Amino acid sequence: MKISFSTLACPDWNLDKIIKFAVDNSYDGVELRGKEPHISVNYNKQKRKEIKNKFKENNLEIPCITAYTRFNNENSKIRKENINNLKEMIDLASDLGAKYVRTFGSEADSPYTVEQLINWIREAFEEVDSYAKEKEVKVLLETHDVLSKGEDLIKIFEKSSIENCGILWDVAHSIRAGENINQTLNFLEEYIYHVHVKDWINLTYKNEDHYVLLGAGELKIEKLLTGLKEINYDGYLSLEWEKMWHPEIEEADIAIIQYSQKINEYIK
Repeated sequence: MKISFSTLACPDWNLDKIIKFAVDNSYDGVELRGKEPHISVNYNKQKRKEIKNKFKENNLEIPCITAYTRFNNENSKIRKENINNLKEMIDLASDLGAKYVRTFGSEADSPYTVEQLINWIREAFEEVDSYAKEKEVKVLLETHDVLSKGEDLIKIFEKSSIENCGILWDVAHSIRAGENINQTLNFLEEYIYHVHVKDWINLTYKNEDHYVLLGAGELKIEKLLTGLKEINYDGYLSLEWEKMWHPEIEEADIAIIQYSQKINEYIK
């Protein structure tokens, strides 16, 4: 297994600093948030090539770029717009040499049933599937919000012709949704291509979770790694340190350094 971190952790860093930090701390790659200042579908071919070469020259991969497309709308035109936006991100990933594009399925407060959301996502995946294959990119649905359980997400792929889409497993979200590590793996083992890792403690007096450094919280990291090894997962364990959304948590440099040290201890 390889390690990366998402640039969600360091929204104020430029690419040169990100790359140097990744190299200095023994990372294999960097997951790029699909919005400026680090990357954008508005970048021309030359700029995309320059970014790709920067990573290549430093022996780093770009395993995944993160789109913010969603398909939780009964208006077919809006869903179509999201499909088109997703195709633009697929083009961007292809130009950068990234294997995967992350998409969301829904928002947390969606008024629609899980069954309806699954149908819309399946339709979207069926439309982008061959397009992504031509670009040598896979589209990955992140376990998130109301669509965090493998028990639900497996229904997207059952009885479908989808070949080039899969799952980005955000482990924290599936656990919070009430599904343990082994249960999620049993449902999704054939479809997991990228994994987001973060640790947390539950602040019961606030009824909310607070992110902490790896090993200091509720995530059973050894159990996670054992389960992934059992399904022969050899992809990335990507730190998603949500500093952009939670400025109160540990600084990015500390979290990124600590994650590399700690996760490599566990892997060994």
